[in-house]
Amino acid sequence: MKRHPALITLSRDHHHALSLGNRIRQQPDADHSAAIAAQRDELLQHFAEEEQQFASFWPQLQRPDLQQRFNADHAALRQLLQPPFQAALLADTLMAHVRFEERELFAALQDLLPTS
Repeated sequence: MKRHPALITLSRDHHHALSLGNRIRQQPDADHSAAIAAQRDELLQHFAEEEQQFASFWPQLQRPDLQQRFNADHAALRQLLQPPFQAALLADTLMAHVRFEERELFAALQDLLPTS
């Protein structure tokens, strides 16, 4: 599916998040603290940008299930981005959240976003 221009940057950010998650999954016994700490601020900023960008669309979307999942995931990820890091749980949660946003949430929001 072709991404709405307003979502392209967010989708690119998701690629970085998936890369982190994959690195953690590929080396589950390694210490990933430095890699997580290096991406922490970027991830937190990404969550804030999404929350701000999507806030006005929740009433129009009329999908409280998507909004609840979005909010719950962001809350869980914010907790997981606090040391001491639980790398494996962070990777699983982050990757599931990205898949949710890309496959479900963004697909639902695309038609509501302005065309210009």
